[in-house]
Amino acid sequence: MGFEGGETLTLASVPRAERPGPGPSPVDTVLAALAACTGIDVVLILEKMRKTVSSLHVDVSGERREEHPRIFTTITLVYRVDGPDLTEDAVRRAVTLSQETYCSVSGMLQTSAAFQVRIALNGREI
Repeated sequence: MGFEGGETLTLASVPRAERPGPGPSPVDTVLAALAACTGIDVVLILEKMRKTVSSLHVDVSGERREEHPRIFTTITLVYRVDGPDLTEDAVRRAVTLSQETYCSVSGMLQTSAAFQVRIALNGREI
């Protein structure tokens, strides 16, 4: 698949165990797009709050229905955020703003899937 800037992405449409080479499935890329979209938002929002983000890792997984089309019914996001001056309130606010206002991928997926969100701040779940 080609993109406007000339980048390419190799996708696979067979089960992981049967894939001839590397490459996520199209459905995997939807989850990756969600993690990237909301992760970027969270960092930018925290920076606007004048907070320092040392690292952010977003784990994402989803459950799909059995019938076709096999859309996501539940998506779980785990935000692992580290920073010396981050507060629980600031991180929660940034995640909420991303999920409810800024992340377009989240906005699309929330029409069909329930989101479960967990946050770990400096190694401690909040």
